[in-house]
Parts: sequence; C-alpha cells; structure tokens
Amino acid sequence: MTTILIVVLFVLQLLSFYFIIILNTKLAKFKDLEKKQERLMREMDDSISLYLTEMKDENNRLIQALQVVPKPERTNGTGQHQKPLPVQKDQGQPLTQAESVQKDVSEPRILMPKNIVANAYSRQQQGAGTPMQATASTPVAVQKEEQKPLTLEQQIVQMAKQGKTAEEIAKKLQKGKTEIELLLKFHS
Repeated sequence: MTTILIVVLFVLQLLSFYFIIILNTKLAKFKDLEKKQERLMREMDDSISLYLTEMKDENNRLIQALQVVPKPERTNGTGQHQKPLPVQKDQGQPLTQAESVQKDVSEPRILMPKNIVANAYSRQQQGAGTPMQATASTPVAVQKEEQKPLTLEQQIVQMAKQGKTAEEIAKKLQKGKTEIELLLKFHS
C-alpha cells in the first residue's frame, strides 16, 4: 500500500512540475510580448519626435527664407525699373511718393509659398511659349481651373502608386522624407 501511495505521490509531483513548466513558459511569452510592446512604443516615440524635429527645422528654414525674400521691383517690360504706382486716396487723389512708401510699410505683405509660386511660374512659362494654343484652349483651361487641386496626401499617394520612392516624393514636393514615409504608412 505504501508503494502505491509513493507512486501516486510521485505522479502528482511530476504533474505539478509539468504545470509549473507550462506556467513558466506562458509567463516568459507574456514577458516577451511586453518587451516587444515597449520596443514598439519607443520606436513610435522616436519616429514622432524625429518627425516633429524635422517639421520644426523645416518651419525654421521657411521662416528664414520668407524673411530673406527681397521685395520685387516692377519693370515696364523692357527691363527698366519703374517707380511704384501711386495708390489712390479715398477722395480719388493720388498719394505722394512718401505717402505710398509709408502705406507700403504699414500694410502687411502677403507672401506665397515657394512651391506654389514656382508652379505658377512654370505654367506661365509653358503658356507663354505657345500663344496660339493658349487662346485656342481657353475653355479647357477654365475647366482645369475649376477642378480642385490635389491635396498633399493625394499627391503623395498618387506618386507612390506610380512607383516613386519616399525620397523622390520628398524632393519633388519639398517635404521631409520622414513626413512622406509616415503619410505612406497611414495610407497603406
């Protein structure tokens, strides 16, 4: 009888060791999962902080570029500079030169982003090369202007579908590579 009892105790001890091993492996898997989650959180924090730092740098560069932009001078088409046209007063009398300069200084200047100006300039240059086409396609041009321009995200997704890399898209749109990668990750 004692031998049966010893055998039963031995089997129970083996079963308890088996369950302890199973619990230990589950605990190890849980700890591994926890470590992976912490690593992913750190990577996300790093990428977001890198993105924010890059955005801050780009904003600072933009502010510096906008502060350095010289005020454009007007030309009369022959390359000779003209005096600024006097602004009309409320009574319909032209302002003197001093009053117009003072008014220019007191009013805030409206600045356009460089990429919008560059696009408009390139469209103007393309249209200036073929004046006959510009007059012939005026209704088409009006229809194109009525279409809404693509948003930045739509442009990025469209370029990615065309097979361009994030770096190529960033260069073309004058944006940060990290910003493009994040937007592509959100849209994939």
